[in-house]
Amino acid sequence: MEANQETVVTMNQEEDELDSKESVLQKYFLQEWNILKSLLDDIVSNARVSDTSSVHRIRSILDKYQEQGQLLEPYLETIVSPLMNIIRSRIIELGTASDEILEIIKPICIIVYSLVTVCGYKSVIKFFPHQVSDLELAVSLLEKCHSTNSVTSLRQESTGEMEAKCVTLLWLYILVLVPFDISTVDTSIANDDSLTEFELSPLVLRIIGFCKDYLSTAGPMRTMAGLVLSRLLTRPDMPKAFTRHYIMMFVEVHTVLVLMYVMLLLMYVGRLDVRIIIQI
Repeated sequence: MEANQETVVTMNQEEDELDSKESVLQKYFLQEWNILKSLLDDIVSNARVSDTSSVHRIRSILDKYQEQGQLLEPYLETIVSPLMNIIRSRIIELGTASDEILEIIKPICIIVYSLVTVCGYKSVIKFFPHQVSDLELAVSLLEKCHSTNSVTSLRQESTGEMEAKCVTLLWLYILVLVPFDISTVDTSIANDDSLTEFELSPLVLRIIGFCKDYLSTAGPMRTMAGLVLSRLLTRPDMPKAFTRHYIMMFVEVHTVLVLMYVMLLLMYVGRLDVRIIIQI
């Protein structure tokens, strides 16, 4: 009986300590929030990060709450929405052909990805822009990020390339749920009526191509790519086209193998005929 009472007392003490710790952290975060908000306001007002040291300062504040992400959740919309709107508006303004777009978005993505690591992606992506027209923007941005690979992963992390890819993949994770046939928002085939329900649109093929590449890499991009594919390939308009796409791939591979076999057989027969002729 006494042992049970001691256990209860110990558990209550531990709960009190946890409550006390969370209370202290909450008060501490409220003090830091003013600093954080000031740094974020500066980024939003300039529509870019003008001082890279502010990114490191923001990240150092956020990283303190790795195990208390719930403290940040009430502030996520205030942080995430303006930052993602900068990314969206600057893509529209500059286009993805410009190298300047990566210089602008990479520091911002470092901040957004820091929130993902602290609060979890499900909490963060709720505040990503999700207009139908954003799908092509996100794919074009991913294509731009995908074509600029650094030599080492360390450099990717320090410059924000990895974070930019992860944030863009998470953006696509939201956007591939658009309640329309993706082919109808693919401007590359806007005036092309030849695409059937059994064919994948170029936009879908681009997404699948990028994700396949990331699935073969180590790190968070593999996870994000898996999330995108899981949503993309389970869309109602995907099964028929996707099935036909891979059947055709199988047929093509099978045809190549058969042709190779026939060629080898002919070569063998040819060699045999030569030997017979020589013997004769």
